[in-house]
Amino acid sequence: MSPKVNVIVPVYNVAPYLSKFFESLLGQTFQDFDVWVVNDKSTDDSLDIIEYFSDKFSGRMHIINNAVNLGLCATRNVGLDCCNSQGEYILMLDSDDYIDCRFIEKMVYYADQYHADITICGLERFDDKTDKIVCTEMVNNPEQIITDIKDFALFGYMNPVVWNKLFRRTVIADIRFTTIKRSEDTVFLFSILPNVNSIKFINEVLYHYRLRDASLSGAITDEIYESMLEGFKEAKDFFARDKKYSDYMELFVVQMFIRCGIGGACRLSFRNMRKAPFYVNKTGRFMDDAFPEWRSNKYLTLSCLQKKSIYACAVCCAALLYKCHLFLLAVYFYWFMSSICKKDYRA
Repeated sequence: MSPKVNVIVPVYNVAPYLSKFFESLLGQTFQDFDVWVVNDKSTDDSLDIIEYFSDKFSGRMHIINNAVNLGLCATRNVGLDCCNSQGEYILMLDSDDYIDCRFIEKMVYYADQYHADITICGLERFDDKTDKIVCTEMVNNPEQIITDIKDFALFGYMNPVVWNKLFRRTVIADIRFTTIKRSEDTVFLFSILPNVNSIKFINEVLYHYRLRDASLSGAITDEIYESMLEGFKEAKDFFARDKKYSDYMELFVVQMFIRCGIGGACRLSFRNMRKAPFYVNKTGRFMDDAFPEWRSNKYLTLSCLQKKSIYACAVCCAALLYKCHLFLLAVYFYWFMSSICKKDYRA
């Protein structure tokens, strides 16, 4: 008999965090799930820890060992391929985080109750060294079921990560992650969006995301940044070839602006603030060349400010600063708040 939920867990060199992660899975109040652990050729003690916990799951843990290191996207795809034909729901969790004991129970309850294709819970980011909560997200969303997805403005601004979302297996079908090295969740989410009829939010923190050493720069490099820019361009070209994506393109452009224009440009600048003008100018040119429509996007204007959330207003202000060639001021402000005041602001 197939499990109600399949939990896909990519693992790569996260030995110090695996025990807490698996313990949070074992402690779930809802246990009708299988775990598909995909070990991406770890070189630390991760595999030993996985095998130790395997017995505790009484046959419900499936271990797949990649022959070579494939990276996060391909590793998730291995998990999706292995469990694609069974179960009603899919979770894709990060193995260095942990979840509330009622995480799966509540996600499944609301998905069943509202027949939701995607169920989304709140999350908190905590500092790995101090355990201090840095920020809380996704806890002020509409209570009602969302069915008009293409006109749901929040989808453009919200955090697109997959790990705080329960997916109905049929909406994913044969769609897989691309090879983009950053913002892979954004592209994946918009790839499945035409299959989604309803979304339900749970305005409660159920997922705990660990901010590790490289979090200020977001572990981003020039190579990863180039991959992200190229990945967004390729995704746009792919979406443009299929009319079913046309209703979601304006929202996709907003996500591109947030991930590339704000997140990418800022976090790459944090690695070397003297190069901040270069990264900002490069990002501006990319957006104008590959996504010229960003300048007229209705979700990136200051119109109807009173109807927008504080975060959405901040994104619109960032777009205005780009248009005025003043976004470098936002980079310096973000750097000051992140590195000096230890505040993190995200969708």
